[in-house]
Amino acid sequence: MPTNTSNEEVDLPAPEVLKPQVQKKSEPTEGSKEPESKKNSLFRKPNRLRRSSYHPSHKATFIGLGVIVAILIINAVIFYVVFQFQQENEEAVNRTEVTLSADNLDELGVSRNPVGDLGTELTVGPDAVFNGAITIGGDATVGGSLVLNGDFSAAQGAFTELQGGNTSLTSLNVNQSLDTSELTVRDTLAVNGSSQLQGTVTIGQLLTVNGNVNVAGNLAVGGTLSVRTLGVNSLSINSSLSVGGKIITRGQAPFVAAGGGAGSNATASISGTDTAGTVAINVGAGGSSGVLVTVTFRGAYSSTPRVVVSPIGKSVGGYYVNRTATGFSISTTGALSPGGYSFDYIIVQ
Repeated sequence: MPTNTSNEEVDLPAPEVLKPQVQKKSEPTEGSKEPESKKNSLFRKPNRLRRSSYHPSHKATFIGLGVIVAILIINAVIFYVVFQFQQENEEAVNRTEVTLSADNLDELGVSRNPVGDLGTELTVGPDAVFNGAITIGGDATVGGSLVLNGDFSAAQGAFTELQGGNTSLTSLNVNQSLDTSELTVRDTLAVNGSSQLQGTVTIGQLLTVNGNVNVAGNLAVGGTLSVRTLGVNSLSINSSLSVGGKIITRGQAPFVAAGGGAGSNATASISGTDTAGTVAINVGAGGSSGVLVTVTFRGAYSSTPRVVVSPIGKSVGGYYVNRTATGFSISTTGALSPGGYSFDYIIVQ
């Protein structure tokens, strides 16, 4: 750019305002004056700021590098620990087989001695397969279903409800009710309480009942029925009845009373039942023809039965029998001499 040393004004661009650091300078004396050309700001050299710079030492550099390396190592360790923790959790979730070694058992506090009250609780979260034998010293509680693919052996078992398809039991003790569609017992069945058999019961071999048997319905015996003592309230036989031993009737004796044909002061007694027995009559003085004795059954027959009467010891001429569903009477056509007379009777309806 051309310079002009004269006093004429020159059109120059606006100078950039700089703010240099203010420094105290010695004022010029009167004898020393700056030339006119240096008074113009365009030709004045700006004062340069002096910047202070820091040059670290080698020791500080090494310390800084060591801190950075330590931070990187710590971050790497934290990342590794978190990665391992996540990997172990994933393996625990996806794990299908767990193996417990002796060291693991020692860490868990599980004793390998005979099981006792050690106060130790072992919780197995995932599915577990035990290949060897398992011994449980106390009670075992199963919250879900118990599925057994092999045999189940128990010295004693209590079941609220037991459902089995094919169950083989050597001995079965039922204290309460037993509901089953089909039960096959090949050995001994002991029932201490009452048994209700609502369906058909088929016994292929011998049935031995030491106590009483109450049959509310019908009892059909296709073969031979052998009983030592048979007590029935009512027995209906559609075929022949063969009795190899004696027929003994039991029951209360009927009522008996002397009739007018037995005379005055006559007495009568009876021993037997409504089926068979003996009637004794003591004829008094003044006997006559007519009813000697009247027998009244304890229980009336449904219709008039057959009554067979025969005198005992001596002949009684002209006697005859009148019968009804409630009893019978023995009468005579002529007067009997005072004394005792006996008659046996058998009654069949």
